[in-house]
Amino acid sequence: MPTEVYKKLQNHFHKHPLGFPATEEQVEIKILQWIFNEEEAEMALNLTIMPETATTLSQRLNKDFDELVSLLERMAGKGQIFTLDKGGHRSYMLVPYAPGFWDFQVKKMDRDFAEVSEAYYAPQAKEMFSSATPRVRVVTVEKHIPTVLKVYPFELASQIVREAKKIALTDCICRKKNQLLGKGCQRPHEEMCLQLSPGAEFYIERGLGREVRVDEAMKVIEMGEQAGLVRTAWLNVQKRPLAFCQCCPCCCHGLRTVYELRIPNAVARSNFLPVISGELCTGCGSCVDICPMDALTLDRTEKAVRNPNRCIGCGLCVSTCSPAAIALGRVEEGEVVIPPENYINLLLTIAQEKGKPLL
Repeated sequence: MPTEVYKKLQNHFHKHPLGFPATEEQVEIKILQWIFNEEEAEMALNLTIMPETATTLSQRLNKDFDELVSLLERMAGKGQIFTLDKGGHRSYMLVPYAPGFWDFQVKKMDRDFAEVSEAYYAPQAKEMFSSATPRVRVVTVEKHIPTVLKVYPFELASQIVREAKKIALTDCICRKKNQLLGKGCQRPHEEMCLQLSPGAEFYIERGLGREVRVDEAMKVIEMGEQAGLVRTAWLNVQKRPLAFCQCCPCCCHGLRTVYELRIPNAVARSNFLPVISGELCTGCGSCVDICPMDALTLDRTEKAVRNPNRCIGCGLCVSTCSPAAIALGRVEEGEVVIPPENYINLLLTIAQEKGKPLL
């Protein structure tokens, strides 16, 4: 199959601040060919991350309106582009590889696509997470946060979920991919991630997720804690993150990049940390077992100790400590990190750090 249009599309996607790098093996071309046919690839070259209505696109591209809408809706249905509804009008826009058109293949993921996705993981992750500002943020287990501590709304899972106009429950595509390959862990992947407005509406309309209310969403988050999954906000913003995921370090892109590729900026740590009481610690090792980043060990006296260079402040160790020897504390005031306000601010920051213009 001719690859010229796909090479152009790869370059087009790579202009996005999060990137879509080329590889010697042309794995990225195989991914694009799996998702787009040539007509769809040509159309995608005419779109950007700025939403445009079909009317605007029809005029700009000099294309028949009805034929254009038919093509755009087909592309949206295949998870190639994103639709945004506002004021009774629908707009169409490009999204990056991840979170984006790769995630939209969650229902279509099979072993063949899992293999090519895995082959692209490392080169894509190194590009995507190369900015100084992380694009993903850890959200600590809030029930363990002492009430005396100062907490921002963006640090609370319950606040993030309640502020969303709609919530869609979806499968974790990262664990689904690895389980198809016989890799990673056996932690649950079905209906474990939450898509939030405006992504929730897209997932629901396209049959990629199931609409749920806040109470069910919070139950799923609780299940994630029990399964040893880390709560993460996608993206690293104060307002309206696109998704709320429950991640593991062996499968999920953000944590895996920190754990496996040793790129610490892949994930923003929470502003909390575990404080261990040597007097109460019994040396049972439950915190060591559950820590997703191998940040906790037992010293010579069989007491738990924390490696500050590995700890991401997820709070899972507090959940499993039966003698209550671990409590959540706040990082020093000067170390508190406030993320960009919203998605656009985050993209602008990352684009500036990478020396890239917005599409």
